[in-house]
Amino acid sequence: MPRLTIFKKILIITLLLSLLPLLISSAVLLINLRTTNTHLSAEIAATDDLQASETLQMRARQVAQDVADFLHQSESDLLFLSRSHLDQQSLLNFYETRRAEVWQRNGSASATREKRELVPIYSSIALIDRNGRERVVIRAGRFVPEAQLRNVADPRQTEYLSEDYFDRIRRLKRGAIYVSHLTGFHVSKQEQLAGASDPENAYDGTIYRGVIRFGSPLFDRRGAFAGMVVLSLDHRHLMEFTQHVDPGRGFSTIFPSYKSGNYAFLFDDEGWIITHPKFWDIRGVDRNGVPVPPYTEHSSTVDIETGRIPYNLDYAGFIHPSYPRVADAVRHHRTGFVDITNVGGAKKIMAYAPINYDTGDYRKYGVFGGVTIGFQVDQFHDAARRGSRVIDKQLGKHRTTSAIIIFLSALLSGLSAWALSRGISRPLRQLTEGAHRLAAGDSHERVSVTSNDEIGELAQTFNMMADELELRKESLLATLEELRTSRQEILDERNFKTSILESISSSIVTFSPDGGLTSINRTGRNFFGAEIPLDTNFRAVFAGWGNLGDRVAHALETRSGYGRTPLMIERGAEMMYFELGLFPIGADGTQGLTVTMRNETEREKLREEMTRLDRLASLGKLSAGIAHEVRNPLTGILLLLDDLHDRAVSGSPDQELLKRALAEIERVERLVNALLNYSSPPRAELRQADLNLVLNDTLLLMRRQCERQKVRLFFAETPLPTFRFDPEKIKQAVMNIIRNAQEVLPNGGEIRMAAAAEEGCVRVEITDNGPGIDAADLPLIFEPFFTRKGVGTGLGLSITQRIVEEHRGTIAVSSTPGEGTRFTIRLPLQE
Repeated sequence: MPRLTIFKKILIITLLLSLLPLLISSAVLLINLRTTNTHLSAEIAATDDLQASETLQMRARQVAQDVADFLHQSESDLLFLSRSHLDQQSLLNFYETRRAEVWQRNGSASATREKRELVPIYSSIALIDRNGRERVVIRAGRFVPEAQLRNVADPRQTEYLSEDYFDRIRRLKRGAIYVSHLTGFHVSKQEQLAGASDPENAYDGTIYRGVIRFGSPLFDRRGAFAGMVVLSLDHRHLMEFTQHVDPGRGFSTIFPSYKSGNYAFLFDDEGWIITHPKFWDIRGVDRNGVPVPPYTEHSSTVDIETGRIPYNLDYAGFIHPSYPRVADAVRHHRTGFVDITNVGGAKKIMAYAPINYDTGDYRKYGVFGGVTIGFQVDQFHDAARRGSRVIDKQLGKHRTTSAIIIFLSALLSGLSAWALSRGISRPLRQLTEGAHRLAAGDSHERVSVTSNDEIGELAQTFNMMADELELRKESLLATLEELRTSRQEILDERNFKTSILESISSSIVTFSPDGGLTSINRTGRNFFGAEIPLDTNFRAVFAGWGNLGDRVAHALETRSGYGRTPLMIERGAEMMYFELGLFPIGADGTQGLTVTMRNETEREKLREEMTRLDRLASLGKLSAGIAHEVRNPLTGILLLLDDLHDRAVSGSPDQELLKRALAEIERVERLVNALLNYSSPPRAELRQADLNLVLNDTLLLMRRQCERQKVRLFFAETPLPTFRFDPEKIKQAVMNIIRNAQEVLPNGGEIRMAAAAEEGCVRVEITDNGPGIDAADLPLIFEPFFTRKGVGTGLGLSITQRIVEEHRGTIAVSSTPGEGTRFTIRLPLQE
């Protein structure tokens, strides 16, 4: 055994005194730093989890609000349609103007192509009568032929073979709305995939096509059920709310990745999934109209392999217990998130929010259903992993520095080793304490180490890391708040401007300086076409609108000619009047041109009608004055000629001439009396009477004259309610029409009269089988003094029109040359 010298002992003691504290301190420091690294990573991960879950919840609430707004808009469309005049053109205009964008993919997995198009919001619009028979149906942009219309009172004849919406809507009160659950034929796994490995690569498979029915009953004026109108909301527009949600680094995607777990879906208040990347998870019926049962732990192997397993969250507890809890929370109007594992095995956070909606069957829970957005858990922890790598890097540097210090300390004396040990252990202790405080959540505390050695550098790095974490946390919170505020402001401003432009009755169209279309409101699309794309040249937009394109070209080229001017456009046989406005955008039109158009046709027609009424009033005053002045001398001439006629020799030529003169003067007197009756008719004396009796009396008076002319009279009498009218004036009006019909049937013929009650009025039709009226004469037949007979005053039909209008009624005429003429009178049942 070698002898230890003092040098060796001192050397050993010095080395022990210098190295042992250093080794211990370094080991403690490394352990504490590793602990700090672990705590920091866990803290950052927890913070990221919380922030990510709050972000997902906020987005889920926004999607839920958008879905609720979309459903309420469909209700507004239904109420608007149920209160409108439901003719075919109105229904088609409504169908064409209700469109929304659908973002679709096509092509193949190796060459994906995207397509955005405006698709009708409603796959069909149906007008159904009181017995369940479809009267008008618009589907795929066209009217369904009458031979293909169905009786939907029988659920087996409905589109999906089992729908009972007719019976449900029939029991509703006026103004109430029926909203169905999602209905459609179930799409199996094989049908969607069509040989692909997963939904992301399935481009040729079957697409789920379903509807949500919105219906409202219709009632007649007596309050009796008259039928219903039904809107079928296209399921593709519901898919748009979740199909493109990408909660990962991207904001949106054309088709989500199911395997990643980063996707969203909707489910209804009964727990059924109604939008999902896997179409076989969506509720539906089989080809016989029988609902397909949900996926449960008892589902057969065949059903699972074929994908005949629509997903209902209430039955999915065997996959993960959080699914039924989410469905229950949504029914209680709660928002939150859960950790979950889907069928594909992806572990993720799933945020959920209720879609508040209480119309129809959804009144039970007050929700349409819920929105869920899922995101993989491990993708939240990128920031924690980056922080851990930074600390590991610093720990590696520290180990190298410690080895160098230990090697140098071996050459120093015990005092130097003790001093060095003390100088190292103290700042390390401060660093450890600061690390513990930071790990405990006190992010405002910093390590106060002022040395310039490696320990000081590590402390500074530690403090810089803590500062960076604090700054990023505050910046992230501030950015989220700014984004939330900015988004709301942008949405409010956009909605405000859009509402104003869309509500204006004038067409507002804007063009860029080079003539490309930049915007057009709804009235403009009604004028120039609903499918005009942006950037279309102004000449293509205004094609068929006269010289409007030249006016716009002049304004764009010369930057002059601004202001409002009239514009007349001929459409068929009708002239339409517009007020055209050209206004610059920017200083001197440097940013383009605004073109406004307002339809003034109705106002112009009203002005022409007022002019006609003024002319008729003046004519009446003039006729009354002339008739009054002519009547007195005409009476004197008649008396003198009558006296001369009595004095003339019987049978002489003078007596014959006087007889003819008397006949002509009597005809003039009848014309004067007709003028007086037309210009100053007696006021109608309204009283409760039976129109059938008046019409029968009129036919009795005219029957003998018609029989002499071999004209047969027919009257199709139906029960009519009594109402207030002037029997004598109505008798005169009908007699004038029958007398005119009799005069055009010199060789015999038929005159048919029918009366029937309609909604709020009585309709009288008088038809003859005479030669008819020329199309050019139809607009003139009610004008005073107009006649083609060569005899008569031309006031009969004018007096008839005045009598009908005095009763607040209407009179119309239709005629086919060679076939006959029909007069239709409508008299209101109430004054």
